Amino acid sequence: MRLARLTWPQAERVLQSDPVVILPVGTAEQHGRHLPLGTDMLAPEAVCDRIEQRDPDVLILPGWSYGQCDSQTEFPGTISLGPQLLYEVVMKIFTGLMRHGARRFIALNGHGPNCGPIERTALELSRRGAMLAELNWWRYVWDLNSAWRGGHAGGQETAAILAINPDWVDRSAFEPAKMQGVGEELPASGWDCVQYKGVDIPVPRLDVDVTDNGWLGPDHLETATSEWGEQMLDAAADWAVDFIEAYRKIKM
Repeated sequence: MRLARLTWPQAERVLQSDPVVILPVGTAEQHGRHLPLGTDMLAPEAVCDRIEQRDPDVLILPGWSYGQCDSQTEFPGTISLGPQLLYEVVMKIFTGLMRHGARRFIALNGHGPNCGPIERTALELSRRGAMLAELNWWRYVWDLNSAWRGGHAGGQETAAILAINPDWVDRSAFEPAKMQGVGEELPASGWDCVQYKGVDIPVPRLDVDVTDNGWLGPDHLETATSEWGEQMLDAAADWAVDFIEAYRKIKM
């Protein structure tokens, strides 16, 4: 059920029943030249739609579309709250619901750099007698099927958006991932690392200096299909529903 569709008396009854509460969390951030800025919100929302169909007793909050993406703001359209403000927002949302009885929270997250603020929130909620589970949808599906492992705006995320709405994918903008190091002897080995003699060294930089087209990963864009996306989103929801059932049984 969706909180946004309940009246406050209905919400009062639901919250007093100690429901599992899901907050979809994403970001407004560049996703290569081919994917929409809302990719990290669209995917968690799609998983939540599927969860609701399978388990209508879960309380799903309006999604929060702004996250921590400070390294991406050189790309037009990217909006970052930074880690401190994101923590404050997520904390405020959950503590507001705790006042009325909720204790079992899930952040269904679509963006890696959101993890730090979410984990900080989880620790603080634990001190207050609640629990917050962080479900990073793109990450836990790797454990369900290693073939789905992906990078940022690569085949994995492209497949998800193809399943949600293929019109939002600009296939004409497909191009190889580009990864720029900091010198001939220090090639990039990831978003925030360079490599020297087989050793990865963290050298955090602006993302636009690592890749000018905005995507990076081992999962090539041409591998993405809507069928892959459907299978992956369905599997993400099926697993989450099973997790939620176990989560309900925890003694708080």
